[in-house]
Amino acid sequence: MDAYNPFARRETHNRQSLAAYRVLVPLTWALVVIVGIYYSLHKPDDVKHGHRIPKQANKHITAFSQSTVVTGIYWILLLLSQLSYVWHLFSKDAALVNAAANVASHFILNNLFVFAWVLLWVRNHFWGAEIILIAHFINQKITYWRHPGLPAFVHLPAVAGPYAWTLTALFWNGAVAVHSNSLPARIVANVFIWVIFVIGAGHILHRQDYLLGYCFSFLFLSLAVKQIAIKVIALQWIFAFAIFAAFLVLSLYISSTKYYHRDSLLRRIAEPESTDRERQPLLNEAA
Repeated sequence: MDAYNPFARRETHNRQSLAAYRVLVPLTWALVVIVGIYYSLHKPDDVKHGHRIPKQANKHITAFSQSTVVTGIYWILLLLSQLSYVWHLFSKDAALVNAAANVASHFILNNLFVFAWVLLWVRNHFWGAEIILIAHFINQKITYWRHPGLPAFVHLPAVAGPYAWTLTALFWNGAVAVHSNSLPARIVANVFIWVIFVIGAGHILHRQDYLLGYCFSFLFLSLAVKQIAIKVIALQWIFAFAIFAAFLVLSLYISSTKYYHRDSLLRRIAEPESTDRERQPLLNEAA
């Protein structure tokens, strides 16, 4: 069955698969870039009340709304980092190519999900967009747990970065879909913001994944900045800043323990006497 499953984890990939990935990965990445730029500057012409991506975000204010500037910077950095992932597919190192190819099908699918979400978001189809995000989240979650030990420059752009955004976008888009900007809705949001924290912290601690932590901290900074601009006398921005700080400190701590070859309890990790060639590129693994 795995021979016909494009999402299966493999030790090696044949030439046909690699050739397909080397075409579809950059093609779908470019699709996201082009559509993202176009709809950031133009509203859709085929609907009467469509809006640009940032305009739509600023029009539908909820307790999960993020700063369009900060999240925009996040996406610019993420898309640029994904160029390193594309480069790994063309590397001369077989281990690096295999690591990148193992998540290539998921990456292609995620790009198609983002493309579909943008088209629905700018056209006010928020429930359809939420369904896309749910599928996107499931795919990203499977990728995260199925492929541990990826090189940092594969894990960050292809897994951690999209995964963090998808989880926060689920709540943001969902809040827009149900038109939740009332006082009861904001109280509920004060609870659910901690749900995101628990999910994110659980992943970070279980996998010692500081890269995912930095992604979450960036997005919670965006959430905090927007929420304080919306309503100063409120709990949401206070919680968002607290969670941003928690993710940042946790990520810095895990980064330092990995740098000094220690575990989370600061115990030194014994270095193996010999390292298999296939594991060499994974010494700086992110998760």
